[in-house]
Amino acid sequence: MQTVKAPTKVSRLLQPASNNKKLGDGSDTITKGKWKGMKMFQLTLEERKTCPKTCEQWRNCYGNNMPFANRINHKSNAFLGELEQEVRELASKHSNGFVVRLHVLGDFYSVPYVRFWKKSLETHSALRIFGYTHRASSSAIGLAISELNDAGAWIRWSDAGGPMSANTDQPGAEPAEGIHCPEQTDKTQSCLTCGLCWSTPLPIRFSVH
Repeated sequence: MQTVKAPTKVSRLLQPASNNKKLGDGSDTITKGKWKGMKMFQLTLEERKTCPKTCEQWRNCYGNNMPFANRINHKSNAFLGELEQEVRELASKHSNGFVVRLHVLGDFYSVPYVRFWKKSLETHSALRIFGYTHRASSSAIGLAISELNDAGAWIRWSDAGGPMSANTDQPGAEPAEGIHCPEQTDKTQSCLTCGLCWSTPLPIRFSVH
């Protein structure tokens, strides 16, 4: 079962991090690192429909364990307009900075969509972005994501290895490359109390979903 909703059918597209146990575990405010004190919000799109079919986690998707999460319909004509309005409102409310986690589920689905976030970063100095992508860095979308990172985002390349990667352990294989996620190893409570993924270009390792 999946719940896919039109942008106009949810209270807001950018949900507080407190709604996600890994991200916020009941809290919204980052307590460690260069973004300390900033509120975090999250965006959830529809997995697989927005993802490359080359994704190494296609069968193992994190969304398999999230049947009741509200996925936002990115194909809606209202999607980017509603998203732009929410970013603008958050930038006005949190002038000292706020963070958007892209994407709890889903991925960057087009070059124009990546450019939407790049323009948002350039327009709103308060905005911070972090997330992960299975897009190949050499693809058109991947090249646009590199430009997004150059503009200040922290988007890690999933299962790519090397700097700015996020690598997932595979059953029966050697541990993946990188620093093991502190939240998954119970060394910290949540992403809000860690900040590693937006603080170092070193690869990060995640346990299998």
